[in-house]
Amino acid sequence: MNKKRYFACVVASFFATIAALFTLLSVSQGMGPNHFKPIRIINVILQSNQASSDEYLPVNSFRDPPPVSPDFTAKNASSPTSLSASSSSSSSSKAVSTSSKKESTISSSSTRTTTSSSSRPPLSSLPKSSSANPNQKSSSKTSTTAAPLKSTTTSLSTSKRASTSPTLASKLPSTIKKAATKAVTTTPPSTHLSIASPSTTRSPSASYICPTFTGRLGNNLFQFASGYGIAASKNVQFVIGEGDNINKIFKLKADNHLIVSKTRRECAAAKFRGEGRASGFDPNVLKFKADTTHRVGNFLQSWKYFHNVSSDIRGQLKFRDHIQTKADSTINGFLKKYNTTRENVTVIGIHVRRGDMVNHGFGYQVATKEYFEKAVALFNNYSSPLFVVCTNDLAWSKANIPKSSKVEFVSGNSPEVDMAVMASCDHVITSVGSYGWWAGWLSNGTVTYYKWPAREGSGLRSAYSSDYMDYFYPHWIGL
Repeated sequence: MNKKRYFACVVASFFATIAALFTLLSVSQGMGPNHFKPIRIINVILQSNQASSDEYLPVNSFRDPPPVSPDFTAKNASSPTSLSASSSSSSSSKAVSTSSKKESTISSSSTRTTTSSSSRPPLSSLPKSSSANPNQKSSSKTSTTAAPLKSTTTSLSTSKRASTSPTLASKLPSTIKKAATKAVTTTPPSTHLSIASPSTTRSPSASYICPTFTGRLGNNLFQFASGYGIAASKNVQFVIGEGDNINKIFKLKADNHLIVSKTRRECAAAKFRGEGRASGFDPNVLKFKADTTHRVGNFLQSWKYFHNVSSDIRGQLKFRDHIQTKADSTINGFLKKYNTTRENVTVIGIHVRRGDMVNHGFGYQVATKEYFEKAVALFNNYSSPLFVVCTNDLAWSKANIPKSSKVEFVSGNSPEVDMAVMASCDHVITSVGSYGWWAGWLSNGTVTYYKWPAREGSGLRSAYSSDYMDYFYPHWIGL
């Protein structure tokens, strides 16, 4: 009798455990960002090498909140090591002229010189930024680190003109005049990676670096750029599938560190290497020998993975013609409305990300009305500013974005077209999320960011480094 009772208890416990697991799975499916749900993570694991990123990019704009890696365990992951820094050197010639009028104007002129990619120094350290506590609202400073160089293009983005980049603390004249040319000689800053020159002729790799595409457009761009940077550091090639959305949106081209593959058979036996923090730099990701193919992931959302080859990545990330043409048409429509030309205005993109991030339990914090007021005030010091707003909350944006200057709102575009619009602007006011991060990076102008994207003590906060600066560029302006 006791044996029967014991057996019945075992069977009942087994079924109760199964029921509990299914209940937990069902509940977790309704929580967190869409790409962080258990079923989606399982699909990413099972899809192995044949997957395309198609199913992860929805048609709605700005749907890519900064995620936490599925492999991330905050308790056990150590903080990324602090790396020594050396600031990049830049020199510029500026001519300052004083008008007889009451207001003075500042003009800078020159010719930009790009350091040859074949003469890059070994990447042994990273640019250092201020590590102020993000909870202390101190005044922000711009770093002396030189911004990555703009890539040339035949579209509207070629006519973007550089303008003086003041900080809020600076005393500026009321009129700032932009010159047709800008002289900057830039030497890429040293970082932790050591790469071979991309111009070196090399035979096909015996091993490769493969991506883990998950999330949406902003996430995919980090995964592409970081994978490319890691491949370059190992002097091997990064494999992208022809059907991947990143290839459908940008005109990727094969080079010494990139393969655009039809089948991705190169990744058939790839070993996986994951990060410790989704939005922080993890040096352990790079600690492997290049004699074996590796799949890196999951999110790799840190500029430190690819700063060594940023100019090469800018060359890769050119929007396909139909996307860039629509973006150009959008901006040209605003110029026509004000009966002006691109040479006579400074176009500033504003990214307002709200939507599912508002009151989210995972720890997302959206940019405030006060942040946008400060950012707009900064750019009002530029000559003839025209603000172009891309948002997933049009009503909130129209009610809260300052109207002190010309402000236009973009609606009805796909995510990639809206990103191309902001990338074509002279400067960008970002809010939160990886999508806005890339809009700012691709614009290659002055970029502001909201300094507190995650609530302290939340799961999202633990995905970043202590000062957030593994994620944000050191020369961007935090407000």
